[in-house]
Amino acid sequence: MTSAPKTELQVHLEGFRRRHEVPAIGGGVVTRDGLEVDVVGERVRGGDGPATLGDRWHIGSCGKSITAALYARLVERGDAEWGARLPELFPDLAVDPGWGRVTIDEVFVSRAGFPANLTRAEMLAAWRDERPLTEQRSETAAAALARAPRRPGRFVYSNLGYIVIGAAIERITGLAYESALAAHVLEPLGISSGGFGPPSDLWGHGGRMLALGPLGLVDLGRGRPADPAEVRSDNPAVMSPAGRLHLDLEDWARFQRVFITEGGGFLRPETVERLLTPVFGRGQQHALGWAPVRRLPDASFGQQGSNTYWVATAIIDGARQRTAMVVCNEGRARLLRRTPQLAVRLLAER
Repeated sequence: MTSAPKTELQVHLEGFRRRHEVPAIGGGVVTRDGLEVDVVGERVRGGDGPATLGDRWHIGSCGKSITAALYARLVERGDAEWGARLPELFPDLAVDPGWGRVTIDEVFVSRAGFPANLTRAEMLAAWRDERPLTEQRSETAAAALARAPRRPGRFVYSNLGYIVIGAAIERITGLAYESALAAHVLEPLGISSGGFGPPSDLWGHGGRMLALGPLGLVDLGRGRPADPAEVRSDNPAVMSPAGRLHLDLEDWARFQRVFITEGGGFLRPETVERLLTPVFGRGQQHALGWAPVRRLPDASFGQQGSNTYWVATAIIDGARQRTAMVVCNEGRARLLRRTPQLAVRLLAER
């Protein structure tokens, strides 16, 4: 019996997989009224279980745009405001005066003055912390806001800032961030595969690293699988607003379609424009969970995520009619550079 001929998409995905030796890769193109996606490879390197279309992928910091959409929904409901200043959002906390004029908008675009991440000691403590996540985020926000901001207005990509956003959302809604996201974003969009932390079907894989003097950590190549039952196979749960979401490709496409359909009835067109409007200033230019793309042909905005065990990339075309998605269950740094190139090739052929 002869096998069915491979589609162009399968050829691209299999070629990328062989070239970069990733265990599995998924990808495709979302249009205003359709979707073509596929996956190739294995769930665990060296295993015998093939990746399938129903498998869920960890999208890392691509979840920041979903957190921004959640806040946008709260604004449209009249529960929140753009331009809200941080002391207004945290009336129960002792906030350093330096945060007095800093707005939630600046936190979304990483120009508020927060450090990039939790300290190593805070990360280790967060992995061990078994308190409710609302308490953990409130404590994290309290500690961050008790210190003066670091050069507000300067771009510093900040996961810590998104934890603070999560704590603000919890105060606005009275729900844990995870429950608020389900109620106001995932369920309205029909996303049923969403969850937090490493998925149980596909396993992530880290790159092998070597400390090399002033160059820091150098990516040497393929690493070991990360058991999803191991707590350190993902960032601590307190960081979910910054990016710990997993979902299948079809569900991720449901969210991506919002940005190529002027909101698609989920958000108002003017809200989508706000989410995609970059803030200019010192350093990189970022919108709310998105960044403008200028070095790739026929691309307007992009987003990437990685927890060092996964890589996810989405690129919107120049006309904002289609989005290409690429996901790998391996987190080598080079894949953050290569997956956008594949995404643009997929857009060029569809």
